[in-house]
Amino acid sequence: MADFLSDEWFEALKNLGGKSPVFEGASLSCQYEISGTPEGKVRLYMRWEEGVLLDASKGKLDNPDCLFNMKFEHAKELFFGDGSVEEAFMRGDLKIEGDYKKFLLDLYDWRQSIGYRQLWEELESI
Repeated sequence: MADFLSDEWFEALKNLGGKSPVFEGASLSCQYEISGTPEGKVRLYMRWEEGVLLDASKGKLDNPDCLFNMKFEHAKELFFGDGSVEEAFMRGDLKIEGDYKKFLLDLYDWRQSIGYRQLWEELESI
């Protein structure tokens, strides 16, 4: 099993996410800052185009649509569907800067779609 945020995990994410079904309008660039990981603070980004993952890597993305800040334990819950993004945002466990409306509201149907959920379920089982 690939550890969450390891190099192997990113390779699996890119492989599976690149095969995601097209979801019209689901285009977004995301920068994540996750604290409390075994490596300390980790920065990573993902770029989605029409529901398909174009790129994901550790590092910084110039001018992302959204910047997410969260702790490691919350990141694992949210990425793998064990928690509600909306509830985490309301509790303050997830901070979103930038176009939070697009992520939380406009792309809600995409985040709940079978293809999107299957991606994270498959990734969790690797």
